[in-house]
Amino acid sequence: MHSKDMLIGIFIGVANCDIRIESNYRSNLGYQVKPRLQVRGELDFLNALQRSLLQYNIVAKIKEIESTIRQKPILRITKISDLHKICEMIPQSLADARNQWAEFRTVIEIMNNKEHLTLDGLDRILMIKGLI
Repeated sequence: MHSKDMLIGIFIGVANCDIRIESNYRSNLGYQVKPRLQVRGELDFLNALQRSLLQYNIVAKIKEIESTIRQKPILRITKISDLHKICEMIPQSLADARNQWAEFRTVIEIMNNKEHLTLDGLDRILMIKGLI
């Protein structure tokens, strides 16, 4: 089991924050925002990380083989409420290795407040991603 400080270190140093914007004809705006947090590593490490996250009621899914091209295990967290818990866990003053947490945290806040369902919220996310 990992402590809270170890989890913060793992998320800042190893995790990959990803925000995808996909077209979706069912959505009112025609687009859907899909954030996710990914951690790649050995299966034993990912299982221990998953158990540690369950202590904080954060659900993470492990795939033993990510894809046919990359045949390594991966842990993914995709639920907005779980991503929000992780963002609250990590202090804002900490800098991460890839400079991705500030933008990711902002997008998760927008989505947690349901602002991404409006045109202004979607525009803010697109600006953060650098698409407009």
